Amino acid sequence: MRTSSQRTVLFGVWLSLNYLCHKNVQALLQLNHPQIRRSDPKTSYTRTSIIRHVEPVILVGAAGVVGTAAAAWWKSGSEERERQQKYAEIESRNEALREERAKLAYIEPRDGGEGLWSEAELAQYDGTDETGPLLFAADGYIFNVWKGRHFYGPGCEYHIFAGRDATRLLAKSKLEEETPEELKKPLNIAERAALAGWIYTFKTKYDIVGRLEGYDPKSTAM
Repeated sequence: MRTSSQRTVLFGVWLSLNYLCHKNVQALLQLNHPQIRRSDPKTSYTRTSIIRHVEPVILVGAAGVVGTAAAAWWKSGSEERERQQKYAEIESRNEALREERAKLAYIEPRDGGEGLWSEAELAQYDGTDETGPLLFAADGYIFNVWKGRHFYGPGCEYHIFAGRDATRLLAKSKLEEETPEELKKPLNIAERAALAGWIYTFKTKYDIVGRLEGYDPKSTAM
């Protein structure tokens, strides 16, 4: 696939060769012009002399244009190759960093993701360790959301969910603690539906590493 610089070079070559061919045709047409056959030594020309004087110039010009175009083509291609190589090197470094982050943030799922976690254990993984696991519970599942550290880490918009059971806050789309009066009320059907939407998203993005101890599934059942 040609780059914009290569397309520019091609267009310039096309214009230059068109011009040179046009000049060549003009010169050859002069061979049949009446003035060319005049016998005056000062103004007379022969077919051979015209071809000898005109065509070498055109050939040299064409060779120069082609040579310049080839150099420009090679330079633009070389620059493109250098850019691609740099991008490949950057992507390779980024991939290595992602793999290192994944290793540091990994936590073994308990019993294949079915093992129980207490709320006290969950609280240890609230994102304070900037490279370690970052967990929260939602609808009884324990998610490792380290990939969303920019959402749930300390100082981030949704940090209130980290290291705890965030079920009710997610269902109500709240970013502040519930009042004692709110805590007494069960989730309504709309809030349970909203929670189900969150759970679907989390399951497609994050690893489940266990279940929350003492969680009552009836509290969120539709």
